[in-house]
Amino acid sequence: MAQGPTRQGAPREDVTDLLLTDVQGLPPRALTELLVSRITDGSLPPGTRLPTIKDLAAASGASTSSIAAVWARLVEKGLVRTRRRGGTVVVGADAWPQAAAPREFDGWASVDLTSAHPAAEDLPDLRRAFELSLAEPRTHSLAREHITDLLRTAVEGEWPFPAQEWSTVSGSGEAALLTCEAATPPGGTVAVQEPTTPGTVANLRSLGYRVVPVTSDERGPEPGSLAAALAAGATTFLLQPEGTLTVDSVLDPHRAAELADVLRTRAPHAWVVEEDVLGTLHPGGTHTLGTLLPDRVVRLASYCRAFGLDLRTTVVGGARELVERIRLLRSHGILAQSRILQNALAHMLLDPAARAFADAAARDYLTTAQNLAAALADLGTDAVVSPGGLLVWLPAHDEAQALAELSGHGITLVASGRTFVGAPARPLLRVASPQLPADAHLDELARLLADAARSQVAAT
Repeated sequence: MAQGPTRQGAPREDVTDLLLTDVQGLPPRALTELLVSRITDGSLPPGTRLPTIKDLAAASGASTSSIAAVWARLVEKGLVRTRRRGGTVVVGADAWPQAAAPREFDGWASVDLTSAHPAAEDLPDLRRAFELSLAEPRTHSLAREHITDLLRTAVEGEWPFPAQEWSTVSGSGEAALLTCEAATPPGGTVAVQEPTTPGTVANLRSLGYRVVPVTSDERGPEPGSLAAALAAGATTFLLQPEGTLTVDSVLDPHRAAELADVLRTRAPHAWVVEEDVLGTLHPGGTHTLGTLLPDRVVRLASYCRAFGLDLRTTVVGGARELVERIRLLRSHGILAQSRILQNALAHMLLDPAARAFADAAARDYLTTAQNLAAALADLGTDAVVSPGGLLVWLPAHDEAQALAELSGHGITLVASGRTFVGAPARPLLRVASPQLPADAHLDELARLLADAARSQVAAT
């Protein structure tokens, strides 16, 4: 239950306990009026987790269906938000609405454990942002804008280094491929920090590039591994400074200085491409090589995990020469990102309520990932939560056997071959957390994962 005092000074858990006492015998209409009153006057402040439908029904004497109808009316008013994992939480009258109602768990085949993208109910509704975007004065102008003034204003103050030039492209996958293509000569070599986004290695190879790995530890990419990749001919280095889709790698300042020194001395003309798939959702702050190598670094910031795939606008900022090459590569320089999409993203970024919604969802993902790791630990299986909480990694005796066993339960995971350049040093299972269910289902998943991780093909 949410912690901290209310405006009246009582702890929130005491306020909700009092609520269970005060609702005794109230019919649904009176119960709705009571809740609306206490939310609007601050007695139940934003962040307060309300009692469950079952507990409230038992306290009031109403049926659970009647209480569910009460919750629905409060959701419509924008006063509460119901999450699949987090229960029903007070959000206040100024909260940003969610994109969809929570779904019921419908078996493991219905749960996406691969993409690390949120379900619709954990995303903010886009209608308000699009209404504001459509009202912008330059909508439908014939002039192309690679980045609108409004979007640049929204991102520039939070960019981790001064960008020489800006642009936008579509999704993060397209952004990474376009940037690597703009940076790397035909048939050239790209160094990739592994593990990376699923499909990145295969996509780079499909463009005719040789891909070499750069290994990491908890402080970021390892300088010796980067030096070996550069010695092998790499002219582009694709990395994740925040380590969001790695196992446990976050670039620290000392390691950044070491990597910059390797790049200066071993490959003075190589490009650095920083992938930022969390956009605005950085619990530990941002990290970069851009302050050390401003003429050689381009950063790609995607906001799909904060605001949804349909905003599909990635901001590109950094070294002017490479950003201009990216612009030329998009349909021979003809294509520019829709102003409507750009400005809708800008309005989401500039609205505190939309940001608060995304931040709360991100905290849910991290908490659920940590809960899964704890449940696995209770079963004797070590697990690691990736920086930002989008992934849980656990070792397996035989990855192929584990994936096959899990598929029998409807559980699909990404094979490591889609995220590593070669086979990982030890077999790993990768579980995406944003759509993980809660409670008993999470315990069930932990048991299935632990059993699969321990399985081995019997010798014949």
